[in-house]
Amino acid sequence: MILSATLRCVWVTLLTLFWSVPVILLSFFDPYAKRSVRLIHAWAKSNLWACGVKVRAHGRERLDPRKAYLFMANHQSQFDILALLAVLDLFQLRWVAKRELRKVPILGLCAQLTHQILVDRESRTQAVAVIRQVKRLLDAGISVLFFPEGTRSKDGQLLPFKPGGFAVAVETGVPVVPVTINGSRRILPSGDWKVRAGEIEIVFGEPIQLDPRLNKKVAREELLVKVRAAIAAHHRPDTPPAPPASPSLITPTAAPENPTL
Repeated sequence: MILSATLRCVWVTLLTLFWSVPVILLSFFDPYAKRSVRLIHAWAKSNLWACGVKVRAHGRERLDPRKAYLFMANHQSQFDILALLAVLDLFQLRWVAKRELRKVPILGLCAQLTHQILVDRESRTQAVAVIRQVKRLLDAGISVLFFPEGTRSKDGQLLPFKPGGFAVAVETGVPVVPVTINGSRRILPSGDWKVRAGEIEIVFGEPIQLDPRLNKKVAREELLVKVRAAIAAHHRPDTPPAPPASPSLITPTAAPENPTL
């Protein structure tokens, strides 16, 4: 188990190094790094393949790749991004992540050059800058992904949703797509490094169009409730696989005295 997990980590590292070179180079020839992001989709697919992870998607027929959306997804694992990039390969997609990602070698540089939205969650003055950045991306036909829980769930249950992404949705007015991710926590739980083979299921809900007649506060609160309900409707909390029991700890079970009862 540990050996196979180590090999998967090595493969992920090598594939990341391989794909990062053309991603970085192409980013200088495109104001929104669209060609680089096409390569990032390929990077995601190759990592999933190397780790033995399959992704099943439902509801993609509800989406038009020619349009820009705000995707709102639950968050269980670092593999959530890889799975979404793999099934949304016809879209130009950027995502909101912690600013600490900048410190990660190679990944941080690629994230900055491909216009991922890196936010400082301790800053209360950054909201306006984030809204402006998201608007620029949407105007360029680029969809944006938010994880409204703000962090990965450690037990698989949905965490409270933060209002930031919904405030951005109200300001931009684009359709919001609820996304439910199941199974990724079994692949790589929060706080673990051992990648396991398996399957991830992604369910895309019906795009939600905002009601322009509502004031911003009511619209934000109503949208949060609708998105959470849509995600919860398909959400199946799971638990990581338990470590195998040591043979010395397995106690033989005595046969019943009367097997016919």
